[in-house]
Amino acid sequence: MDLVVVGDVVPAGWPRRTAGERSGPGDPAFGLLRGGDLTIGNLEVPLTGAGVRAEKLVTMRAPAAGAGELAALGFDLVSLATNHALDFGVEGLRDTVCALDAAGVRHAGAGETITEANRPRVVSAGGRTLAFFSFCSALPLGFNATADRAGIGAIRVRQSFEFDSTFLDETPGTPPFVHSSAHEPDVRAAEALIGEAKQRNDFVAVALHWGVPFCYLPATQGPLAEYQRPLARRLIDAGADLVIGHHPHCLHPVEFYEQGLILYSTGNFLFDWCDGWNAESMTAREDAHPAPPYEAALVTGPWFESAVFRVRLGGAGGPTLRLDPIELDADSQPILPRPEVAASILARFSAMSRELDPSFVVDDDGSVRHE
Repeated sequence: MDLVVVGDVVPAGWPRRTAGERSGPGDPAFGLLRGGDLTIGNLEVPLTGAGVRAEKLVTMRAPAAGAGELAALGFDLVSLATNHALDFGVEGLRDTVCALDAAGVRHAGAGETITEANRPRVVSAGGRTLAFFSFCSALPLGFNATADRAGIGAIRVRQSFEFDSTFLDETPGTPPFVHSSAHEPDVRAAEALIGEAKQRNDFVAVALHWGVPFCYLPATQGPLAEYQRPLARRLIDAGADLVIGHHPHCLHPVEFYEQGLILYSTGNFLFDWCDGWNAESMTAREDAHPAPPYEAALVTGPWFESAVFRVRLGGAGGPTLRLDPIELDADSQPILPRPEVAASILARFSAMSRELDPSFVVDDDGSVRHE
């Protein structure tokens, strides 16, 4: 089964330039969504005109018509368990589900109860089935579904902070090290669901909204939070063939583990300006106070350099992977990259991934192999 996988998608109905076949640098990259059995993305915004804005750092919404655009662009399947899914409450989440259903775009990660939110969406392609889960670890308070509350699927994370008081006396202002681990009951529940799905289907993919955006991450910590690698490996051990990460808004490493593939962060694909997300919001908040430095820093270099991931499941040696680098233009629309940018994206991606696996190699055409 051939999958085309991209990261965050925010469709707000902006005019699009025609996306034909692959052409030259600066041309639209939407044509890269074609060519697989299934195209999968992460819907980073509720599609609604209703609801009450949540009290949180960034709240976004886009018109319900965005669901039709997702279908027109070629998306078959989207993950919904994100830190923005309930930016406009349960009403906004329900509007999103209704819009996607009407457009024929399948989805996972949201529901009226925890059972519904944690249920995989099973899709067929080429005579084989894929069970698709969506969970969120970057979880605002009250967003997770419960037995009697609508919301999203969640794998919660526990955190503690370590610091050396003697060192801080000499270097005041140094941030503590953040220890994190996935909440064990949530992990066990996910493992059971994945194992059951693998018994009934050919393949299992898990979308995880997790990790730390690049503008918040201390350089000493590295690109991955402490909980991510152990959690991903446990989900692979439980039966997942593919883990698809998003939330950091940049590319993170890839790891082959046993017979599975972990994409720690798939970056951005399409990020229209919309209600709550626009150029003005990145320089001043609605209450007229200056924006925090990290907010203005969010839309910088790593934001604009991403990739389309082509994953083949079912081979004798496990999943295979090829990357098509993309750029995002000034309006965060995906375009085909300049040659030097494409080469730079692949080089950085290879270097990051080799930190996890020294045998990891990315060829000039984006194909990934082991030495």
